[in-house]
Amino acid sequence: MFLKNAWYVAGWDHHVGNDLLARTICNEPIVFFRTEDGTVAALEDRCCHRSAPLSFGRHKGDEIECGYHGLRFDRTGQCTAVPSQDLVPPGACVRSYPIVEKNRWVWIWMGDPAKADENQIPDYFWLDSPDWATIEDYFHVKCHYQAYIDIQLDQTHSPYVHPDTLGNAAKLRVKPNVTREERALKCERLMPNDEPPPLWAKAAKIEGKGDSWNRWVYSPPATIMFDVGAAQAGTGAFEGNLEFGISIHNAHAITPETDGTLHHFWANARDFEIDDPATTEKLEIIRKVFREDVAICEAQYKRRSQFPDAPEIDVAMDHPTIQARNLLAKLIEEEQ
Repeated sequence: MFLKNAWYVAGWDHHVGNDLLARTICNEPIVFFRTEDGTVAALEDRCCHRSAPLSFGRHKGDEIECGYHGLRFDRTGQCTAVPSQDLVPPGACVRSYPIVEKNRWVWIWMGDPAKADENQIPDYFWLDSPDWATIEDYFHVKCHYQAYIDIQLDQTHSPYVHPDTLGNAAKLRVKPNVTREERALKCERLMPNDEPPPLWAKAAKIEGKGDSWNRWVYSPPATIMFDVGAAQAGTGAFEGNLEFGISIHNAHAITPETDGTLHHFWANARDFEIDDPATTEKLEIIRKVFREDVAICEAQYKRRSQFPDAPEIDVAMDHPTIQARNLLAKLIEEEQ
């Protein structure tokens, strides 16, 4: 079940160009295109005549021409022309979806258009700021989107799934501080004077012990912002002094495609050494980190599919992910 009255990321801005883009979101087939003024439009990917996918058609200026019988549809979903006759039949239209472009992401509203509130879209300003450098990508993942949200929020998997990069035992010893809001969940882990994650220790040039942190904000249904980093121990990083450390921002948009597949749009951003190729090269390993998440989640999904009724036991470290699940479930229940 999906939360419908919500914004989902449909793609990076460069994913929608001159060609038609077919993408399924929350089990709904959608076709995306840009009008002549550059605005992104999204329509139900089904011609109202004989249900041919509109994405099989042609992009004609501000319209889509169906590839089956040539019916044309504008950005609102209204049929504007039927080649075999002069008049457009009453009711000849398809659903259109509210779209917003913000911070280089294309956001789509999947529910009641009258309830679409742009103020609910999180601000990831650093995705399109010239003062930040980003490493970004898109993964198609074969698992349930909730399980994939789990692994992003659950930092205790890092020592085992990412032992050479993000894994450090301190994450297992520190109790997270979790704060729940009406439409958000926040979590903070501060790990002072301990072994920092190998990747951040290398990037920050830390010698010996360090102070590291992991903060995230989960905005249901499926976006997460991270502030992670490390500094030389005792240099005031927890109070905001990063002279001897680094802070990395991560953005994750986890958009359900179907009940068993998802779209993962992510970015890793920094505001230090933004023009240094060597720093970028060191941080490129984050792609490997996120692919490790994909591998374990896809394997987990296969096994869960084989044991659909098997009980799963919760442990203390699951507290943040359980809170996130409960928040999303509450919003879905209120929507029904």
